[in-house]
Amino acid sequence: MQKINIKEGAKIEDYKAYGSLKSLVEKFLETTKQSVEDLKGCTIWMINSTATGGGVAEMLPSQMRIMRYLGVKIEWMVIEANDQAFFNLTKRIHNAIHGSGDGIFTDEDRAIFEKVNAQNAEKAIAAINDGDLVVIHDPQPMPLAAMIRKKRKVKTLWRCHIGLEQENATTKGVWSFLSNYYDSYDHFVFSLTSYVPEALIEKTSIIPPAIDPLSHKNRILWMSKCLGILQQSGIIREQLPLLYPNYKNQVRRVMPDGSFNTVNHDEELDIIFHPTMLQISRWDRLKGFKELMDAFVLMKKENQKKTDKTSLAYRRIRHTRLALGGPDPAFVSDDPEGMAVLNELIEQYKEMTPELQQSIALLLLPLDNPKENALIVNALQRCATIVVQNSIQEGFGLTATEAMWKQRPVLVSGAAGLRAQVQHDINGKINADPSNIAQLAEALEEMLSNPKERDKWGFNGQIRVVENFTLFSQIRSWLATLAKVR
Repeated sequence: MQKINIKEGAKIEDYKAYGSLKSLVEKFLETTKQSVEDLKGCTIWMINSTATGGGVAEMLPSQMRIMRYLGVKIEWMVIEANDQAFFNLTKRIHNAIHGSGDGIFTDEDRAIFEKVNAQNAEKAIAAINDGDLVVIHDPQPMPLAAMIRKKRKVKTLWRCHIGLEQENATTKGVWSFLSNYYDSYDHFVFSLTSYVPEALIEKTSIIPPAIDPLSHKNRILWMSKCLGILQQSGIIREQLPLLYPNYKNQVRRVMPDGSFNTVNHDEELDIIFHPTMLQISRWDRLKGFKELMDAFVLMKKENQKKTDKTSLAYRRIRHTRLALGGPDPAFVSDDPEGMAVLNELIEQYKEMTPELQQSIALLLLPLDNPKENALIVNALQRCATIVVQNSIQEGFGLTATEAMWKQRPVLVSGAAGLRAQVQHDINGKINADPSNIAQLAEALEEMLSNPKERDKWGFNGQIRVVENFTLFSQIRSWLATLAKVR
């Protein structure tokens, strides 16, 4: 078990300085006073499985800084594991909650699950005091609550960031496996009502995820800064002056033969000069990368059938590029499934014509420096014409929230978390079935062909985020829930 220190970051005054956030922050400060008072005298412990990568690790530092500003005592710990069987198991659990896999878990699986958590329990117990509140995030550390409660008189909450709307045999199997740990928790928190298992409905609060508008991934980037990041990371070639040194580890690109090399090794990617569709996610079949690539290829092929090669509609699609970004496998040692999915996409890419390969970029984003990774994602989103999240299943989908905050038009699937954010034809478009290639291709073309509508969706998208999906709405809900449980 490792305690994570939170670095200094944006302060309340920084958020209030933004006109779009000022009234939101002032209302937040007023409405949280009673909850903060109710939480005096205890420490809140957040426990999850990683300090880098993923939505939980991204959200916690900003939330904790604001809570501490309010006077709340809050700490963060991360479980430690080096057992590959544990990683394989927790990935299966994750997939099963999304409805993927067979949902069959054995006594041997439970032994692996509890062994790793037991190895972390002693340090957790040593840090936690009677009367504290302990929040366990997601399945990986779920068995910890019972172990902590054997030695400490604490209230415990389980926060699940993933789910599936429709119950099936797989989800029944995984929730049955996890149900052994339900009694160790006083309360549960989910992102959407439709994700909550029936047995937990009476003890559950709904708190949607949210973004920090001033984090490195979401902060405003002036054009010179945005282009500088794209140069520093190797996405575009260097142009003088370059104010800051290049990143130690550069973005890599899949080459036509399937190898990895610098982004512009064979030819210029030039995404800043082309209409660009972008999706950034981990390499996961549930993210719909393959289907998006198929739809993009279909859109290109249908465009070639047009007779008027001088029309703007034809030329816009001809020059459009698709960028698919995900973790560079050089920095991910515990996700064999992610590498398998990337290899499937590479094989699909290798079979394409040279012209299509030039139009599609599989980008491998380094993870060694969280700040640099966040800035790369920020810059890519800001230079995208359309940000896509074509998830087959999605816990929530903060990549869409991030793009909407940046006034980028978004095209999302009908996955529940995405549908909760995007209002169709108001602040983006929803293509309900991410696996319907023809329908998806039509949606891509329609968005490309309607720049005025894109402007409207982008503008409305930011308003939607400010009103519903910033860290202030999330923290207010957390404080109220924690005060109630205590």
